[in-house]
Amino acid sequence: MLRNDRFFNLIRSSLFRGIGMAVFFGVVADDFTGACDVGIQFKKKGLETLVLAKPDALGSLRKNFDVVVIDTETRNVTAENAYKKVRDTLRRLRNLGIELVYKKIDSTLRGNLGAELNAVLDELDLDAVIVAPAFPEQGRTVVNGQLMVNNVPLEKSEFARDPLNPVKESHIINLIGRQTSRKIGYLSLSKVRSGDESVNHEIQRLIQEGAKIIVADCETREDLAKIAKASADCNMLPCGSAGLALHVAELLNVGSRSRLLVVSGSTNKVTLGQIALAEDEPNIVVLDPDFNKIFKTREELEAAIMELVNRTGEAFVKGKDVIIRAVHSENSVLEIQETGKSLGLKREQVAEKILSVLSGAVKRIAKSHRLAGLTLIGGDAAVKIMDALGASGVRIDAEILPGVPIGTVIGGHHDGLRVVTKAGGFGDINTVVNIIRFFRGER
Repeated sequence: MLRNDRFFNLIRSSLFRGIGMAVFFGVVADDFTGACDVGIQFKKKGLETLVLAKPDALGSLRKNFDVVVIDTETRNVTAENAYKKVRDTLRRLRNLGIELVYKKIDSTLRGNLGAELNAVLDELDLDAVIVAPAFPEQGRTVVNGQLMVNNVPLEKSEFARDPLNPVKESHIINLIGRQTSRKIGYLSLSKVRSGDESVNHEIQRLIQEGAKIIVADCETREDLAKIAKASADCNMLPCGSAGLALHVAELLNVGSRSRLLVVSGSTNKVTLGQIALAEDEPNIVVLDPDFNKIFKTREELEAAIMELVNRTGEAFVKGKDVIIRAVHSENSVLEIQETGKSLGLKREQVAEKILSVLSGAVKRIAKSHRLAGLTLIGGDAAVKIMDALGASGVRIDAEILPGVPIGTVIGGHHDGLRVVTKAGGFGDINTVVNIIRFFRGER
C-alpha cells in the first residue's frame, strides 16, 4: 500500500514554523454559502478558520489562521471558466505555501464537478481524488454510486428543477464524466465498511487500473470517517460536502492538539488542584521552573527559561499539550519564599523573577511554535505575559465556562491568537481540563 502522510507531515513541520504567514491548510469551494458550511466543520474541531469571498484576497492575509476557505464562485459559470479559476486559485495557494486539503462541492452535485476536478489533478501531484458528497444529517447519501436526497434519486428531487443549475443525473460517475475524460473508479458501500486495510487495498487496485477519480458510497457518519481516513492513508485529495469535511478536520486537528499552552502564575489552592488533576491526563505535560537557577545569575535565569522552552517543544512534538506552573503545591510556595529570603530577596523580588521566567518562556515558545491557543491563569502572570507578547489588549469573544472568557489577542506579532484567562480562585476541579478540551473541540 502506498502510504501518504501528507496531512501528518504538514502538521509536524508546522510545529516548527515561525509566525509569518501562518495559514497552513486550504479549502476551495465553488460558492460562498458552501464555503461557510465547510468552514464551520474545521472551526468545530478547534481550527481557526477564515472564509474568503474571492481568491484575490489571499494576498492580503496577515493574521494567524489554521485553515483558509476560498470561494471561487464557479458553480454557475462555464466549465472552461471554472477550470481556469480553480487552477489559478490552487496555484496561488501553492505560491503562499498553503496546502490544499479539501475540495468542497455541492451536496446535490450542482456546478462544474468534472472541470474543477480536472483543475485539481492538473495542478497537484496526486494519485487520485476521492469524491464523497454524502451529508447524512441533511438527507444526502450515496448508494450504488447514486446520490439520494431523502431516499429519492437526485434526478427526481427538487434539485432537478433548480433554475440556475438543474441536476438531471443521479449517478455520480456519469455526471462527473460529462466534463472529464479521466478514468473514474467506484468504491462500494461494502468495501467502505470492510476495514482499513481492505479499503486501502481496493483504492490502490483502482488507482493501479488508472482511476484518477474515485466515487465512494456512503450512508452514515461512520462511513464518512472511514473515507476521510482512507484519503489520508493514500495519496488522494478528499472531495465532498460539509459532511466529509468534519472528518478531514478531525485528522488535521491532530496538529492543533499538540500546540496548546497553559501558563499559571497563581498560588491559589483552587488552581493548584485543577492543574494536579490535569497532570493525570495522558496527553498533558506539566512543567515546573528550576528554582535552583532563577534566583541566581541572569545567565542561570535564562537557562531556566530555555529549559522550559525546550521541554515544551519536546512535548509538542509528541502530541502533548503543555501546562507551565509557577508552583506545584502550597508547601512549595513557602519553600520558594524561603529560598529567595536566604539570597536576600524580598517577596516582591521573588515574585518578579518567577513572572520573568514565565513571560520569557511564553515569548520564546510563541515565537518558535504556532500556538492553537493560550490560557493564562492569575492576573499578575497574565498581564506580564501579554506585555511580553507585545499585545495591546484582548477582544472578548465569549464565556466558555462561568467566569472564564475566551478572546483574541489584539496587536503585536501574535495578533489573532486565541487566549483564555482565568482568575486563580475561579472554577471547579475540572476547569483546567475543560479549558483544554474546549480548545481541542471536545466540548
